[in-house]
Amino acid sequence: MAEASISTNAAIDLVYDNTAAVSTKLAIDLVAAGGAAFLVSPFITVLDRAIIENANGSRTMATALKQLSLDLVRSPLSFIRRREFLIVYGLYAATYASANTIETVCEARDTNSQIPKLLGTSVVNVTGCIMKDRAFATMFSTSAPHKFPLVSLGLFALRDSMTVGASFVAPPIMSKALESTGVDKSTAASVSQMVCPAVWQMASTPLHLLGLDLYNRPQATVASRTQFISREYMKSSMARMARIVPAFGFGGIGNMHIRTNLREEWC
Repeated sequence: MAEASISTNAAIDLVYDNTAAVSTKLAIDLVAAGGAAFLVSPFITVLDRAIIENANGSRTMATALKQLSLDLVRSPLSFIRRREFLIVYGLYAATYASANTIETVCEARDTNSQIPKLLGTSVVNVTGCIMKDRAFATMFSTSAPHKFPLVSLGLFALRDSMTVGASFVAPPIMSKALESTGVDKSTAASVSQMVCPAVWQMASTPLHLLGLDLYNRPQATVASRTQFISREYMKSSMARMARIVPAFGFGGIGNMHIRTNLREEWC
């Protein structure tokens, strides 16, 4: 009887310890996600708003980037209270948090996290990006607010699905290829995390521009839209590549390092 009681108590203690350990790791996941998102969101906000305003003709890309960057430098506290910053921060904090927490739960259940993490982060990031771009397009529009086309939402969904795949699926493949050539594992992982999603923007930018143009100029002809995309393609691609580097490059690396370091200290 006594042995059974001891065994039961030991089992309860083990469950409690495991639950406490997982809870601590989940808290770390949220802290890391919030910290990484805060580091990169100011730059992403500047770039995203500049891309939107360039597409609708309210400001050129260069002017928007200059003026928004000055706003950030001169009044950083005011900048981070803006609605556009809070939208971007919420989006990337949620994206990093979903990736972290899914990995922690899968780790606790001793299951592979790759597919659940891809699906989870895709749902969160794609949904969030669509909502963010819809909000930005209406917030900074030069015309009266009107219904956002469903086709534009579909184009944004396709664009972001491609980006998520290039951010979470392609980097491990590229990293292994680099390692096979003798590149250090850590270097290979960091380079792959930055290069893959950035390069993929060359393919997804036309979808982004078309989605915005359908809202900004609902009556435009096919020829006019083609001309618009051709004219804005290169600078918009460069800007989107520049925003992807902090979003999924520096942000992803920062999230990983904060999470790893906090786990070493707290777990």
